[in-house]
Amino acid sequence: MEQPDNSFVHDVYIYKNVLDEIEDRCKNNEYEIIGNLVGNAYKWKGKTYIIIDGYVYSELIESSPIFTQVIEGGIGEMARQKEERYPHSIITGWWHSHPDLGVFLSSVDISTMEMYDEIYHVALVVDPIRETRAFFKIDDDKHYHYVSYAVIREK
Repeated sequence: MEQPDNSFVHDVYIYKNVLDEIEDRCKNNEYEIIGNLVGNAYKWKGKTYIIIDGYVYSELIESSPIFTQVIEGGIGEMARQKEERYPHSIITGWWHSHPDLGVFLSSVDISTMEMYDEIYHVALVVDPIRETRAFFKIDDDKHYHYVSYAVIREK
């Protein structure tokens, strides 16, 4: 009997409670919102993957139904939140919403993603109206692609 291939590993693992909180936050805002994903990066059989066990966000944003950006003081606020709530974790990427636009990376999103330059960095896009979500990475040619993910139970 042939053994199953146990070498598959997703790019992203995210705790259900973290994903639920991000999605709830997106549902409660009619405009786009933004924040950072927090967790750690690991390697298994030569593949790098992340486990996301938290997130941070800032109220210091400028946003509309089709755009969001962190304004002065917002990045510092998110850095403080990360250090207070997740001192032993790293920034594993960023998240934002696309209310009723679908899940994709716009040209602005791709520019934002370029600032997250570690191999493990991802972007999570949530459309709270269409109830869809996806994780993305960009390649060297600045094209985005979906990455596999799994939702894991709460700790």
